[in-house]
This record gives sequence, C-alpha cells and structure tokens, in this order.
Amino acid sequence: MIENNFLKLLKDTAKEQSYLGQEKLIPDQLSDLANFVANHLWQTALFLAFLSTILLNFLATIRP
Repeated sequence: MIENNFLKLLKDTAKEQSYLGQEKLIPDQLSDLANFVANHLWQTALFLAFLSTILLNFLATIRP
C-alpha cells in the first residue's frame, strides 16, 4: 500500500517535472536578450549608464 502511494507520487512528480521542462517561461527574443546581458554584463552596464547620462543631460537642457 505504501509502495503504491510512493510510486503514484513519484509518477505524478515526474509528470509535473516533464511538463515544466517543456514549458517556456519567457519568449525566445527575451531569452536571447537575457543571454546577451549575461555574457556581456559590463558592456551592457556601461551602455545603460551612457544612455542615462545623455538622457539626463538632454532633460537638463530643455528644463532650466
């Protein structure tokens, strides 16, 4: 009896794990972007810092 419950629980867990392994949580485009950021972290941080500096300077010039 206990073995049957254990085997049923094991099969159910395996089925859930299989389903979770097949389901995509994020689209491929976002996955590619996330991989790029992970591989080029300091370049991405530098680019975002540069972009935010330009944006803040632009906003400072149009609002005295």
